[in-house]
Amino acid sequence: MHNKITKILLRYDIYLDILEEYLNLEEFRNLSPLTISSKKVTITSFMNYLGDNSVKDFHHCKQKNVTGYLSSLAHLSSSTISGRIFILRHFFNFLNSRNLTLFSGNELFPVIFTNKRERIPSFYSNEEIRRIVSALDRGTPYGKRDFVIVLLAAELGIRSGDIIRLKISDIHWEHNTIEFVQYKTKNFNQLPLLENIKYALIDYLKNGRPKSDSEYIFIGIKNGGKPLTNTCIHQAVSKYFQKASIDISKRKHGPHAMRHSLASNMLHNNTPMYVIKEVLGHSNINTTRMYLNIDVDTLREVALEVPYEKV
Repeated sequence: MHNKITKILLRYDIYLDILEEYLNLEEFRNLSPLTISSKKVTITSFMNYLGDNSVKDFHHCKQKNVTGYLSSLAHLSSSTISGRIFILRHFFNFLNSRNLTLFSGNELFPVIFTNKRERIPSFYSNEEIRRIVSALDRGTPYGKRDFVIVLLAAELGIRSGDIIRLKISDIHWEHNTIEFVQYKTKNFNQLPLLENIKYALIDYLKNGRPKSDSEYIFIGIKNGGKPLTNTCIHQAVSKYFQKASIDISKRKHGPHAMRHSLASNMLHNNTPMYVIKEVLGHSNINTTRMYLNIDVDTLREVALEVPYEKV
């Protein structure tokens, strides 16, 4: 309902049982549908490649078939390819544990190289975020709705997947908190209902939101009151980057870029890492440390000079 899931059809029925068994592993039970979909796309496309090359089963699959498949992905980014390799390594470990292949994933890929610089997130300064917020026309129902959405992404760092799933019951007015279970991580998150967000939300609910019995806060104005999708959120946010004349030529410009910007600006203001972790709703602080990569100025300030030693 909320996410556009990539679909790919398996063209060779000989692999269907293995595909279904793998995707239904107990260890995948708590993963999000998007994560499962990513695994399914990778494994299905690999199986189709094997079938196209007359590989009848995994006992006949050789390492050159795997490298051939990876070569066919040359048009993708290095980070995407690395992600697929991680999935294939786990898949071949699964096959090997069931004696369905002669080699394991760890033998295939003992080391997986990733281009970490390529994965540095796009971010914007506080001044750029202020310009984006100022570009919203709060005199229209669309503007009232989008204003709240932008604030939730920019000031609280809420993911678009959680914004579209926010329910009226998630707003605890008496405690000035927003409380919800994150769609991606399944972890509970409690965030402050900031004063500006509170009044923007009240304005939207009273004067911008269509009359509806829907439990979701953000609903379409012309779609019969159905919940918004991730695509709607991205389009709504993206247009204000352009309206504010922000340079987006080399940066992503959706709600996730605002989440990254919040992390960057908090880090720049010397906010402790554990606080950033709680705000972003990360379950592991190592995930939060990824955001260190985007604060280049701070990294330069704390960098130590490498002494020159004569040989």
